Amino acid sequence: MKKRWVVLLALAAFLATLVLHAPAALLYAWTQNPAAPAPLRLHGVHGTLAQGGFAGLSVNNRPTLSDGRWTLLPAWLALAHVAFDFQAGDDAVVRARVSRSVFGALRVSNLTSAGSAKSLLRMLGQPVLPVEGEVRLDLPLLRLEGGAPIEARGSVEVVNLTWTLAREPLALGNFNAALSTEKQGVVVSFGSGRGPLEIGGTATLGAERAYDLDLQLRPRAEAPPALVTLVRSLGPADNRGWHHLRRKGTLQ
Repeated sequence: MKKRWVVLLALAAFLATLVLHAPAALLYAWTQNPAAPAPLRLHGVHGTLAQGGFAGLSVNNRPTLSDGRWTLLPAWLALAHVAFDFQAGDDAVVRARVSRSVFGALRVSNLTSAGSAKSLLRMLGQPVLPVEGEVRLDLPLLRLEGGAPIEARGSVEVVNLTWTLAREPLALGNFNAALSTEKQGVVVSFGSGRGPLEIGGTATLGAERAYDLDLQLRPRAEAPPALVTLVRSLGPADNRGWHHLRRKGTLQ
């Protein structure tokens, strides 16, 4: 009996080693169903399951990350979890630990990034906006289901943000956003530091991927005329001087 268990353990170890060192592209292709494409897809997969990467990641056919690299954490497999350390990007590097249980949501822990706003937008596959500035991202917790956040905790800071579409670059200031999970869903609360533009308001992502944005902007006393004109183009101010940018819809 003892010899049988030794043989079974040796066979299990051999199979695990074989899978961990199998080509990641082959394993990924095997998990895909062409008739029902997954909302989250990898492109240009390379390396092995134990250590590899991809050229791009898309969510619902929208480019989201580029130049990703992972290192699997085999010890988590004993807990019925797949977990790996991950980083992506070049100029603006994103680092995180990603894990998922057999039936659970995708969990991203200690997500951090720092770099220029343009580099971060480019890495996320978003259109390049006419802005300059430095972005710092710190999210201890982010849980995703179907490509959309269902739980989040952390903060985002934007330093020395400048609007570059004007004839002369227009300094806007420093801004921040706090992410939390409330009864109504994931809530982002906007705030501002030093600078000629003050912002406030919230954005909420609730059930059925519905979002509700109410961004408030108000020029400070030292704001240059060009900035005042830009903010006023959003529409009339309320009785406290706030100009509102409101959007509602559903994430695609």
